[in-house]
Amino acid sequence: MPSFYSDRTAEYALIPKFSEILKPLGTVVPIYFSGKREDTHVAFESLRTERFYLVAFFARRPKIDKAESRSIEGKINKGLFKVGRYASGLGIPTFCGISLTNNIFHQAQSEPLWFDISEMAYEEDVRFRCEVSGQLKLEMFDGPIYPMNQSSVLSKVTRNRTLDWEDVTFIMRELPKLADEFKPQFMFLSQAWRLKPVYFAIRLPRK
Repeated sequence: MPSFYSDRTAEYALIPKFSEILKPLGTVVPIYFSGKREDTHVAFESLRTERFYLVAFFARRPKIDKAESRSIEGKINKGLFKVGRYASGLGIPTFCGISLTNNIFHQAQSEPLWFDISEMAYEEDVRFRCEVSGQLKLEMFDGPIYPMNQSSVLSKVTRNRTLDWEDVTFIMRELPKLADEFKPQFMFLSQAWRLKPVYFAIRLPRK
């Protein structure tokens, strides 16, 4: 089925919704990591007494075969499962999200689905199909992996270790290098990580 908007566009709608899911754990900040920004001396000094959870996240775009279709397909690429496995080794979970929408302007009101891909051993792309109501709520799901609710997301996050800001920036810097299969031939492409997640840093309440 064809797509009708990009993964980056999907991010803009899904990031606020996933932030809301994580909010019970602490103060949530989505981060598109840039070296020499979040890991400056000033950043370390301002956060050196804090503890955090860190989550990696990929937005997925829905696919439909005709306008306003109530049958929506999603895909999680095999490379993202590899990212999830590497991230798990570094002590953080990885999630994917998708909006069950059949119109780019209906993302806000459509139901989102969340998937934990942290430790899955899939070596090929995984596709799933959903049937939705006229209000874009899930009515039927068919696929080899299953969406999770808020309590399951929170439970997954809290089973991972807490981090200081040095840990957080180290993981955000190193994970794409470990997980991306793209090997550039030229040095000027060496930072072009194609499997770069959005990160959610969750600052824990002080005790």
